[in-house]
Amino acid sequence: MNFLYINIKGSCYDILWTLMEMGEQVQLYEAAEFDPNDPVPEEFEKLESFLSNHSFNCVISYLFVPEISDMCQKHHFPYIGWVYDSPLVSLFHPAVKNPCNYLFIFDRAEYEHLKPLGLPHLYYLPMGVNLSRTGALNITSEDENNFACDISFIGGLYNENYYNHFISQLPEEISGELKLYLLKHLCNWHNIKPWPKVSLNATNFMVENLHADTWNHQDMDMDLFLGSLLLSRKLAELDRITILNTLASHFTVDLYTRSDCSFLQNVRLHQGVDYYTDMNKIFYLSRINLNITLPSIETGIPQRILDVMGSGGFVLTNYQQELDDYFVLGKEIEVFRDLDELIEKTAYYLSHEKERLQIAMNGYQKVRDNFSYSRQIEHILQTVKENPL
Repeated sequence: MNFLYINIKGSCYDILWTLMEMGEQVQLYEAAEFDPNDPVPEEFEKLESFLSNHSFNCVISYLFVPEISDMCQKHHFPYIGWVYDSPLVSLFHPAVKNPCNYLFIFDRAEYEHLKPLGLPHLYYLPMGVNLSRTGALNITSEDENNFACDISFIGGLYNENYYNHFISQLPEEISGELKLYLLKHLCNWHNIKPWPKVSLNATNFMVENLHADTWNHQDMDMDLFLGSLLLSRKLAELDRITILNTLASHFTVDLYTRSDCSFLQNVRLHQGVDYYTDMNKIFYLSRINLNITLPSIETGIPQRILDVMGSGGFVLTNYQQELDDYFVLGKEIEVFRDLDELIEKTAYYLSHEKERLQIAMNGYQKVRDNFSYSRQIEHILQTVKENPL
């Protein structure tokens, strides 16, 4: 195949990297990056002209951009999208039913949500790890001085969210409903959290008073759209702040972020780091790497977990159901389901170095053998070949 790789805002280049390593013909579209939830018509016009004047027979990207799907349908070649977000609003656009689409969904629960829609080429596939990137570590003494630590977390706090923006505009009855959901699910991973929905009363109020029906929800049900928009990222904010503050009251915790940290106490703060360089060094040099999953990911394995393991790091993550399908808990990765278990296991692994290192080594071997990008991309390409348009 002759691929055109489309850059998606906020994504990395691991698909492009791997296709090139595999010897496939692939070109990066450099004129723009695309946001599935914020389309810019002028950029699509430029892309349409580019496709008309070049010879490609497949377009590939992360996530799913409806307008690009429509172009591929027009030109009669496949559009491959590897989805790492849940829920991805653009998957509720009518273009998702185009026969040209080959959609690979990383979260099994999201896949199950979409399967009843009868989409032509829909598949479940966990994310992978680009071992050429995560394994390209050149650890210097300066790196050890800068990054070696007991516990680290790299990521945002999600404190820029719609809940914080709109909560003061909601009547007490509706704000109470939302707060009750957050209290029920805060730092609780004993059970799967289904995609949140708001009540009919809350939906009607926000449509009538906040004009929520004009927001970019595609064809997603409004109660589900508003639940995800208002509650998932707010719960992520509360989970992350609570976990970091709780751990920092017992241990030394380093946070790398570009978020507002005014609600944190005793956490050692650092600026955000480059995804392609320093991040992997931090994963390797941290005794414990935290993962705190965005709550809207119901069962799937986040990219961060695979990246840590692919860097040879030890992962302590909130429990996700699909971890049981692919890893031996306590042997290749370690999990917590609440704050008490988090504190207990953090203390244990900081004082049991040999066990921690063995788990990190076992985890690396598992992702090397089963989650490499080359393995996952080969699966995608084989699937497309076996199911032609």
